[in-house]
Order: sequence, then C-alpha cells, then structure tokens
Amino acid sequence: FLLGFYFWGTNQFIVQRTLAAKDLNHGRRGALFAGLLKLPVLFIMVLPGTFARVLYGPEALSEADKVLPTMMFDLLPVGIRGVVLAALVAAIMSSVDSTLNSASTLVTMDFVKKLRPDMDSGRLVIVGRIATGLLMVFAVAWAPLILNFPSLWQYLQTVLAYLSPPVVACFVLGLFWTGANRDGAFAALIVGHIVAGILAFADWQVPGFGIQFLYVPPLLFGVSSAVLVGVSAAGPAPAPETIEAYTW
Repeated sequence: FLLGFYFWGTNQFIVQRTLAAKDLNHGRRGALFAGLLKLPVLFIMVLPGTFARVLYGPEALSEADKVLPTMMFDLLPVGIRGVVLAALVAAIMSSVDSTLNSASTLVTMDFVKKLRPDMDSGRLVIVGRIATGLLMVFAVAWAPLILNFPSLWQYLQTVLAYLSPPVVACFVLGLFWTGANRDGAFAALIVGHIVAGILAFADWQVPGFGIQFLYVPPLLFGVSSAVLVGVSAAGPAPAPETIEAYTW
C-alpha cells in the first residue's frame, strides 16, 4: 500500500499526465484506466517466472533477470521475437524519457525559477537540458551499484521502500488532518530520510544486521508520521481557508 500510494499518488511522471487533463473527470478516468492496465501485469511479469521454473527446473536459471530473455529466445519464432524486443525497448525508452522530463521540470520550475524569477522561458529550457544531461551522467555512474542486488525487481522495490514512506506520510496526513503544517512536513521529510539512510547503511554494511525491505516502509512511515504530528502540534495550525481545497 505504501509503495503503491507513492507511485500512483505522488510520482511526478504519473501526476504530470493527470494534471494535463482538460477537466477533473478526464483526469479521474485516466487514472482509473491506468490502474486497470496494471492488472495484466500479473500475467506479463509474474507468471513467466513460474513457467520458467516448470520448463527449466528451479536451479537451471540462477539469475532471475535472465529468465525472460532465455524464454524469449527459446520459445518465440524470429518474427515475434523481434516485435517483443522492439516493444520492450520502446517501453524502456518511454519510461526513461518520462523520468528525465519530470526531473528536469522539477529542477527548473521548483528551484531555478524560484531562485531566478526573472529568467525567461528560453533560458529555462537550456537549464532543463543541462539538468537532463547531468541526470543521465549520474544514472550511468549509479548503474553498476544495481549489480549488488539479486534482481532488478528487488532493487526497484528496495529503493522505493527506503525513499517513499516519508513522502507518503506527508501526503496522507496533509490530506486527512487539518492540523498538519509546513514545518511538520519538512521535519518529517528530513528525519524520515535520515532514518532511512541509517537503516540502509546498517543493512548493507553492519554484519549480522538484516531487515527485509518490506518491513522498512511501515517503520519509516510511523517515524515520519510521529515527527510530523509532533512538530505540527507544537506550532500554529494553517489557516482553514488556505487548506480547504486540499483536505478531505
């Protein structure tokens, strides 16, 4: 639930598309339809691994990331194999493009535009391109670290487990509690990610310390929520008219 809330409710390249809808109902229908498209993922991403265990035996494929390409080259004819590979590359490029576009938008609009409000749109575009290039360089440098994880899937879920709970805490409490304020949210993000960093370091570097990554999100969510409530309660509540449109 915590990882899913983060992805569907706060992920920039999901939200960015929803905000582009021409009205509220179109945005709702788009989000519901996108959620419906997640159902076939069970059959596309999960069951092939089960099929591979039946076809090759549980020990034949030692690396989980090689299951799908092995089955594709063993079972699909040449023409269909090419179509599947083209679709796979297109999907990867679409995700990378969306991520880089969203990240450059965040850099230009949330940081550069606020620091330099007089900067024109042409210069902002240049800054966005530079940010995109730097992000790509960072991604290339980060990629070898992924080899330390058993599989790409576990890497993705582990990273989300450590990064997303503080963000989710801010959104959930902000939506359903009118007493939450900006100081509490900021403190929750800082403390939550510091605790996440400590847990990650201990899990990877301290011998004998091991915590399964799916136990991390509720722990971090609880810590972040407690900090947010405590700091918000110690300060003034936001004016009702400023949060009326954003709270349930």
